[in-house]
Amino acid sequence: MNLVELLIMLAFIAAAGAAGFYASRFKPSLTDDISEWSIGGRRFGAFVIWFLIGGDIYTAYTLIAVPGLAYGEGVLALFATSYVIMAYPIVFLTMPRLWNVAQKYNFITAGDYVERVFDSRALALLVAVVGILAELPYIGLQIFGMNFMLEVTKVPPGIAIVLSLLLVIGFTVFNGLRAPALTAFIKDFLVWAMAVFLVIYIPDHYFGSIGNMFNWFSAHYPKKSVLSAGQVSVFGTMALGSAGALFLYPHALTGVYSARNSDAIRKNAIVLPIYNIMLVFITLLGFAALFIVPGLKNPNMAFPEMISRTFGPVPTAIIGSIIILGSMIPASIMSIASANLFTRNIYKNLVNGDISDSKEKLISKVSVAVIILLAMYASLAMRPSFIITLQLMAGSWVVQLSPLVFVPLFTNRVSKIPAGIAAIAGILVTTYILFLVRFKVAVYKGIWVGLYGVGAEIILLLALTFLFPPMSNISLDDYLDRR
Repeated sequence: MNLVELLIMLAFIAAAGAAGFYASRFKPSLTDDISEWSIGGRRFGAFVIWFLIGGDIYTAYTLIAVPGLAYGEGVLALFATSYVIMAYPIVFLTMPRLWNVAQKYNFITAGDYVERVFDSRALALLVAVVGILAELPYIGLQIFGMNFMLEVTKVPPGIAIVLSLLLVIGFTVFNGLRAPALTAFIKDFLVWAMAVFLVIYIPDHYFGSIGNMFNWFSAHYPKKSVLSAGQVSVFGTMALGSAGALFLYPHALTGVYSARNSDAIRKNAIVLPIYNIMLVFITLLGFAALFIVPGLKNPNMAFPEMISRTFGPVPTAIIGSIIILGSMIPASIMSIASANLFTRNIYKNLVNGDISDSKEKLISKVSVAVIILLAMYASLAMRPSFIITLQLMAGSWVVQLSPLVFVPLFTNRVSKIPAGIAAIAGILVTTYILFLVRFKVAVYKGIWVGLYGVGAEIILLLALTFLFPPMSNISLDDYLDRR
């Protein structure tokens, strides 16, 4: 074990932890209700939301997996940049309306909204279960991101991972969403600095310029430098489906709910694509890794091995520390989102619906610790391929919540029975398609698996909607801005 590398990582982790615990002084709570802990009292402006949402979308695993995909599949990896860009028009159209109705009725989770709009605890329970199942492997992937990076250092992975996650539990339990909101500033500044430096230095150091890197890549990997005929539909459907799913994840909705007003969300839908510049930089590094560390069996090791071979132990430890920070913030937000779903839409609906704010907050805080520890155990005890399979399934299931969350934002014509049948059918169809591909890939016959379920949902909604009366639990005027 290299003591210098260990001390560097501990210093970064301690700094992030200190910022997380200091967050109680960052926009101090005005009240003691559950919304203050869960969503920051809905008091974050556009600037804070930019870092908060960016912090939980562009994660540690993104920084490892996207270069890995570029290393293994070439330009197909650019689908990640495409789908995130495609997601923001969806955000602009839907999330301000959702924020307006959430603010009026004090919704904290998507399950709260679904329960109210459809007058159905069963559908709220479905949203909660799917949401939690989606978040657990997502947190696990953040741990894998740390682990892959730590493999090229002389620091025992267990020390850094366990310590960082214990700090995440601590500052999240004490300060709720304010903790990742504040620490996201530190994480994003360092990630941006790292990405800009690497995309300038590495092409110049190895190729003379980024243009020469592209020329080398095209000459030596012609099949990876352009999409094949069969990859066009894969690229398009993966981008489209992933864009639809992105803001159905509980952690993304938690960031939306924490906004001060609907305009803060609209502004972020416009400026958040700036983050995609960083994503492009990270993708390009995967192409460079083909030259620097050729022949890797595990593409996820492309970025860590390239950094280790290029810079040596101490700089690798610094970059590894940034990757660790890139996992801590998303893990905090994801655990809060999952805890809220469990407390509000599972515990309150199935066990005891008449609990005080203080008890609800206590259960949510305990749930944060349980969720992170479960994810940590799963990532350390299970094979990476199994966690990735779970995330594949979860991502395909999340998009099936569209008729429950997106459709009622624009029409009250769809009632709970058609919406519920459509959502369940979408999940079943998607699961069957995943079974056909043995739960190993996200594509079946050139189409992203989640879109098969979405297609079934559309057919069922068209066939069943007009057989049932409209819903009237929420007025369409409640979705509009109040000036």
